[in-house]
Amino acid sequence: MAPTYADHLNVIKGFCDKADGKDKLTGLIQYACMFLSAGEPGNLKKVQASVTAARKVFRIMRPLELMSPLLISPGFSGKQPMLLEAINKVKTVLMAVYFGADHVVWAHQIGLISDKKIGERYQKLSLWTWALGSVCSVAAESWQIAMQSVVRKEGESDADYEKRVEAVKNDINNRLFIILHSVIQAALAAGLLQVLPFKPRTVGFLGVVASAMNCYMLLPAYPKPAPKAKEQ
Repeated sequence: MAPTYADHLNVIKGFCDKADGKDKLTGLIQYACMFLSAGEPGNLKKVQASVTAARKVFRIMRPLELMSPLLISPGFSGKQPMLLEAINKVKTVLMAVYFGADHVVWAHQIGLISDKKIGERYQKLSLWTWALGSVCSVAAESWQIAMQSVVRKEGESDADYEKRVEAVKNDINNRLFIILHSVIQAALAAGLLQVLPFKPRTVGFLGVVASAMNCYMLLPAYPKPAPKAKEQ
């Protein structure tokens, strides 16, 4: 059964209820303006600057939110290989620093910090940690894919085996999507840092793609259709 009009509206509402959803949606608008304006002065450039500042509000307390699990359980759980856990912990710290440094950049943009050098220094710190956090995500997801295997159990039926194979395929596809998104994010950060000599329109395009993928990942799942009533 196809999703109804009400199902579509509920998914959109669930997305908009998330602060992170609003952040990624405004990010999509921000980079769309950069792409359309190609970095040239004008109304689109003004909209880009305004939206860039506005989305910072949705990131308040994000560093603490990210660091909380690490602060509660700083050690290794042993549920995954130690190196994989270490990569994920490093990624968490990098992303917390990214948001924390971004707060300082925001404070500079609204005039609370007047020193231009501080604003520029923290802008670079924010972008570098974002890029490195994305690289960690690529490494962690690639490791998880490499660990995937489906060995047929003794006495397992064809249906059960195929079900497990399909579940692994879906998991790998989801992880490949995350890897692609992380690669694009790392390239975007490199472009903003001008480590890669991308033009504003190219950076804007990468930002639009990364933000659209972010929005897709944050969309709530559609409700499962009700099971059909058995015929008497």
